Amino acid sequence: MTTTTTATTATTATRGRGRRALSTTTTTATRARGRVATARAARFEREGGFRRRRGRANARTDGATSEDGEEEGRTFLGRTGRRTGDAESIAKNYAEKEAETLAKSAGRQYAFGKPQSPKETWEPFAREARMGLVEEYRRGAKGDAVTASMHLAVEDDAVQGRTSVCLPREAYTKRMDKLVNEFVQRDLSYMSAEDKADADKMIEAVERYLFEEQQYRTPTGWREAFSPYRTYFHNVIAQKVGIPATLAAIYIGFLERLKAKGELDACGDIKVLLRVRRGADPTPRRPQGIKASDAAPDGSVVCTPDMVVRMQLMALKRAFWPWEWDDSRDSGFLLAVEAAAYGKDDRMNTAAGVVGIIQPTGRPFGDLQMALLVTERLAELDENVGYEQRDMGVLLYHSGYRRDALDALVAFENWKATTKLAAVEIDDSSSYSINAPTPDFAWESGDPVEAARLALREDEALAKVILELNRDVLERQFDV
Repeated sequence: MTTTTTATTATTATRGRGRRALSTTTTTATRARGRVATARAARFEREGGFRRRRGRANARTDGATSEDGEEEGRTFLGRTGRRTGDAESIAKNYAEKEAETLAKSAGRQYAFGKPQSPKETWEPFAREARMGLVEEYRRGAKGDAVTASMHLAVEDDAVQGRTSVCLPREAYTKRMDKLVNEFVQRDLSYMSAEDKADADKMIEAVERYLFEEQQYRTPTGWREAFSPYRTYFHNVIAQKVGIPATLAAIYIGFLERLKAKGELDACGDIKVLLRVRRGADPTPRRPQGIKASDAAPDGSVVCTPDMVVRMQLMALKRAFWPWEWDDSRDSGFLLAVEAAAYGKDDRMNTAAGVVGIIQPTGRPFGDLQMALLVTERLAELDENVGYEQRDMGVLLYHSGYRRDALDALVAFENWKATTKLAAVEIDDSSSYSINAPTPDFAWESGDPVEAARLALREDEALAKVILELNRDVLERQFDV
């Protein structure tokens, strides 16, 4: 009996402990679910739900319920978890953001939707680059081809892009230094003293590194042979495809840096050659090196830093020239001056606002501004005499600077009348006189009668343009 009572008591205690444990577990679970629900509701409101928070107006202790509607209107949450507010506050925020945007763009100029910096920002870059280019050109063979080429690229980038940041010329110059350092450490370190003293082996090593390992090459198509993208030094040093003149600038700069390190003392100076006469093969050829004691082969010329800079400018002039370019005469002046003389009633061949020169055939547009900029530099390098001044004059005419055009064309006529010019080259067997100025075109093969006929057309059109400009000057004088 005592045993049964004890067992019953133990069972009852066990059941009590179980109910208490179950009650405790249930309470804990309920509390946990409550915390989860509270956290979920808070996250729902914080992360942008559109649920309205109710009961705020009823919870007010001052009994004021006149602004319940306004209060409820401000308790909506947007996708960002912020209160939307009323229409007045939204309009105010929009106006503030618009004013901030206008403040950021203050001082900028826009052309065809493209933001541009004011003239006071980019003009110093162009002016400094022009001065540096002229200084390097005046040094002749002692100039730095890399520095001069970068001056050319910096000025065009500043003028054409209206940029507020100067083109980082030091970064591209360091690329050149990096190439030289890699060649010295990797290639020259394995060459013997006898090989370093042999100029032919040194030339072979340099050209193998530049044109085989680094894969610098000329364009494959004739259209790219006059592309600005294949002419500017910073594009060529990065993309490794460029016209022969720019590749020659890289070659010359490479040799000059090797010489500064004393790596060419044993073998002597090395010259860089470029093919200047295309003949029946118009494919551009990469530059080649020869010993300083060797003579240049027929059809090639020894390049100097000032020469490669001028050749780059001529390639850019050919690329930007708005009219058809006569490759056989290496000039585009004829169509330009005839458009100025006889194109008054023709929409074609004349400047059309900021678009450029509209052509009925061939190149539909062109870049009149950049063609003028390039020709202006060529004329400045020639001390503002010669055929580049003539071309600059006709470009000034089409650009609307008629007084400047008259001054340039009259100066060219005076120079031409007082200077003995060399004869026009007819074939590859003839050559120019070294002392006499030469025209900016050269017949590689052709009929001398046709050459004289085209030259007569140029003279007649140019005389008509000068007559028109002089008449404008007289009319302005009488109007005053």
